[in-house]
Amino acid sequence: MLVPQGDILIVDDNPDNLDLLSAVLRQRQYRVRAVPSGAMALEAARRHPPELVMLDVNMPDMDGYQTCEAFKKDAALARIPIIFISALDDPLDKVKAFHVGGRDYVTKPFSAEEVLVRVEHQVSLGRLQRELEIQNQNLLDANLKLKEVNTLKTNFTAMLVHDLRSPLTVLGIVLEKLRDGESVRDEMLGKAEDSCTQIKTLLDEMLEIYRSESGQLPMEFGELDPAPWLASLMGPYHLRAGSAGVEFQLAIAEGLPAIRGDRQKLDRALVNLVDNAFKFTPRGGAVRVEAGIEFGTGVEAGLRFLRLSVIDTGRGIPAADLPFIFDPFRQSERSDATRGVGLGLAIVQRLVAAHRGQIRAQSQMGFGSSFSILLPC
Repeated sequence: MLVPQGDILIVDDNPDNLDLLSAVLRQRQYRVRAVPSGAMALEAARRHPPELVMLDVNMPDMDGYQTCEAFKKDAALARIPIIFISALDDPLDKVKAFHVGGRDYVTKPFSAEEVLVRVEHQVSLGRLQRELEIQNQNLLDANLKLKEVNTLKTNFTAMLVHDLRSPLTVLGIVLEKLRDGESVRDEMLGKAEDSCTQIKTLLDEMLEIYRSESGQLPMEFGELDPAPWLASLMGPYHLRAGSAGVEFQLAIAEGLPAIRGDRQKLDRALVNLVDNAFKFTPRGGAVRVEAGIEFGTGVEAGLRFLRLSVIDTGRGIPAADLPFIFDPFRQSERSDATRGVGLGLAIVQRLVAAHRGQIRAQSQMGFGSSFSILLPC
């Protein structure tokens, strides 16, 4: 039975021995490289590590034992199996071969079948060892990832409890006063109503994250004309901009094609981005919403997308946080405790994904942020 190809390096100062052993191995479809010295063997192995080295003992300058020791001292070559092949048949020679790191020992003159069996055995062992190492590394990586996810979820749960505690405390105070027959001022009732709204919003967001993760997010698709939709949705922000001391700009390109989408879900996604832009843009800054066409490139060549961009001159997002802003569990690792659990961007990303779209973010601290939603036309 033919053995799968393997790369064998033969080291022998006798050309006849090299030719004979090379011919035997090539008959079994092995790839064979032959060199006449230990120094050349090391150089060849460093350029392209073989799966197996077959090494003669008696060679000038650098004998087989010294060559084997040099292989074992080189971290990149140490794990390559070495079979000694030599006319020396004294037991002490064999012991020394194994002592310096050899895996096997074949005595000359050799039987072709014996050599092939020993070579196949060492090549198979080497491949199994590499596969096992890869599997072990994959298991280690998966275990580390699982630990990281568990840590993030634990932190997230703690933050969720923290964000629920404040509004529940307000509700508890109001209920306690009512139970004791005390009058409750309108201001306190207003805070209780706000607390109920906060709790409901947080629970709704948690439910939406769960539905999106499990593929149960309900969608109602219909045809949507971008220009009138955006003009209507963004209209109130002109008034908000005046009271916030922020310049608001809306730029809608002409001739935008209709898209298919769930208007309510797209409303929520875009409003979330614009609300964030206003939230983090100081007085005197600017928020701009743009709508235009973007043409796909690379594997998306020939496709057209409606691009909705929200650009602000706010404080920006730290570079270290930018890769994780759409991850709901990473939101707990934040320095701004006033932001709450921070599920908004995670929900936006999932709403866009439900439309077979994509969202990208760019930001620079001190200069502002830009979020772009791409929806297929």
